[in-house]
Amino acid sequence: MKTENILSIEDSGENRINLVRDRLFWQAWNKSAFLFAVHIKSYQVHKRFVQKVSQEVAWLGFPSSALQAIQKIATDKGFGFEQKSTDHIIISSVPQTSGYEEWWAGIVKKKPPPAQPDFPSVKNAKDSILPAYKTAYDLCLHIHRATVKMQREFRYELGARVRDCAMDIAENLHLMANNVVGALPATPLLMECAAKVHKLRINIRILKDLQQISIKQWGFLNSQIENLLDLLRAEFCNANTRIAGATQKQSSGTLTTGQPAS
Repeated sequence: MKTENILSIEDSGENRINLVRDRLFWQAWNKSAFLFAVHIKSYQVHKRFVQKVSQEVAWLGFPSSALQAIQKIATDKGFGFEQKSTDHIIISSVPQTSGYEEWWAGIVKKKPPPAQPDFPSVKNAKDSILPAYKTAYDLCLHIHRATVKMQREFRYELGARVRDCAMDIAENLHLMANNVVGALPATPLLMECAAKVHKLRINIRILKDLQQISIKQWGFLNSQIENLLDLLRAEFCNANTRIAGATQKQSSGTLTTGQPAS
């Protein structure tokens, strides 16, 4: 069941426990998780921010093999137990229970795993591209996740084009962040990256209009794209400032021209 559908069920306001199936597990979310932990059985609770719905969610889960025992606990307490569909069970007649806000606030978020990419540290002017690289890398990850479940007719054409474009941007900025390219060739490379970002924005809009990504996903990706463009504009100005400084040194005689003195 999709996250937005689960949250819609939870927002119904009824005092019941909703169990939703996720492959070999059953889960209770938000208020249902609280009521389940209080009246049925205590399992480990998880909390995280879901970008797709732009809000925090909390849930607990148990394997399908434990469902029969859960049903017995519920019925022994006089609760109703109804399987609405293959993916949805309702435990009804649960008494009114206070303390949900305190329970929610007490859930400790799981610490995110350490970042996989080995980002270079900022050491000099050439490394000022680092924020743009980090943003491009994160954008590339978000785009891959957003396009993985698209319809087949779009996944391997438009979806592949969008993913490849995001990869090209991240790879080019990675080269610059690691000083693989110098200051002088950085300007055309930045312009190439900016052009690809604009193409990416158009393709993302097409995916939204084709209903292959949600409006919330499109809004989030578009904000990331705008942020990346701002960083590229700033780095473009920095690169041109460094080039101007090098040119000024040449004109002041720092570098010889090879012409004989008059």
